[in-house]
Amino acid sequence: MSVVVPTYNERDNISHLLGRCLKTASDSQLALEILVVDDDSEDYTWLYPTRLFGNDRRVRVIRRQTADRGLAQSVVDGFDNAHHDYIAVIDGDCQHPPEKLTELVDALEAGADISIGSRHVRGGHIENWPLWRKLVSKGATMCTAVALPETRGISDPLSGFFAVRQDVIRDLELDPQGYKILLEVLAKGNYDADRVAEVPYVFSERERGDSKLTAREYQNFLEHLGQLSLVSRGVSDRIDPKRAVRCAEFGLVGATGSLVNMLVFAVCTAVLSAHFLVAGTVAFMTAVHWNFALNYILTYDRPAGSTVRQYLGFHSVSLAGFLVYTATLAAFVVVNTPALLANLFAILAGAGINFLGSDTRVFRSPSDTEQRPNNSHTAEVVE
Repeated sequence: MSVVVPTYNERDNISHLLGRCLKTASDSQLALEILVVDDDSEDYTWLYPTRLFGNDRRVRVIRRQTADRGLAQSVVDGFDNAHHDYIAVIDGDCQHPPEKLTELVDALEAGADISIGSRHVRGGHIENWPLWRKLVSKGATMCTAVALPETRGISDPLSGFFAVRQDVIRDLELDPQGYKILLEVLAKGNYDADRVAEVPYVFSERERGDSKLTAREYQNFLEHLGQLSLVSRGVSDRIDPKRAVRCAEFGLVGATGSLVNMLVFAVCTAVLSAHFLVAGTVAFMTAVHWNFALNYILTYDRPAGSTVRQYLGFHSVSLAGFLVYTATLAAFVVVNTPALLANLFAILAGAGINFLGSDTRVFRSPSDTEQRPNNSHTAEVVE
C-alpha cells in the first residue's frame, strides 16, 4: 500500500504519525510506502521525515512549491506519485489511527474497490466534539446525500481516511476543492457501488498544532459539492460546473444586494420623499458597493490583481446594468406599476449583464476547461 499524508505546518505531529505507520506495517508485514506531500510548510515540515527516517526507503517526501495549494490537491499529487496498487489517505494531524490501515487493506483484499474509515458505523466514534460541530457534520452529510446519489448508501462519505484501488482513479481528471477528496473519488471514480466497504474507527481530537478548518473550508465544501452534483448528473459536458457555481453565488450575493436596494429605495421614497429616479440611483449605487464587497470576498475569494482595478471595473460593468435598470424602472413606473414592484423588475433586468461582465472582465476567472498545472513543475521530491 502507498499511504498519502498531506501536510501543512505539521512538524509537531509528523514524526509521531510516521512512527506509528511504520510500526503498523512491521507488525502486520504490510508492504508500505509513505508519501508525505507537503505544501511548502512555513514550519519546514517537509524537512523532518527525511531527517528522522532518512535511511528508510519506505518514506518519501514531495514538497509542493505552487500556488495551487490545498489538502485535496496534495492528495492528488500523492496519487500521481504512488507506486503500489492500493493507495490510502490519512491526515497528518494524528486524528486518524494508522493502526486501522491494515483493516482498510483487508477490505480491499476481500474485494472492495474503496474502503472508508467510518466514524458512523458500529464501532466508530468521534471523541469530544461539541454539539454544534456534530450538527454541522450531520447537515453536511445530508447535503451530500441530496447532491450526490452515489453517496446515499455510505454512512461517512465525508471521511478523510480511506483507501482505494489504483484502477478506481486511473486516468481520471480529479479537480478537488477544499478537504473532501473522497467526494471527488466517489463522484468520478471507476468502481462498483456495491464494492464500497466501511471500516469503523475512532476520530480523535488534535493534540498538537492548529486546526486548518476555517469558515473558508465550509464554503469550499459547498462549492465543491455543487460542482460534483453537476458532474454526477452528467451535465458537466454542457455546463461548466465551476462557472455554474459562481453564477449561483453571484445570484445569492445579488439577492442580498436586492434587499439592500429595496430597503434604501423604500427609505428614500417613503421617509425622505425623494423622486423615484433619485431614490433608484441612490439605492442602485448602494447595492453595487455591497455586491462588489461580497463578490470580491466570497464568490471570487479575493482574486489576484489590483483591487482598485477590479473595483473600477465592477462599477464600469455595472453601468450597463444601471442603464437597463433605470430604463426598466422608468418604463414600469410610467404604466403605473407600484414603485417597489417596478424596482424589483429593474433589478432582475440588469442582473445577467452584471454577472457576465464581472465573470469575464472584472475578476478574470480562470477557464474551468483548463487542466490542472503539471505537477512535475510544481513539486520537488525530497531525497
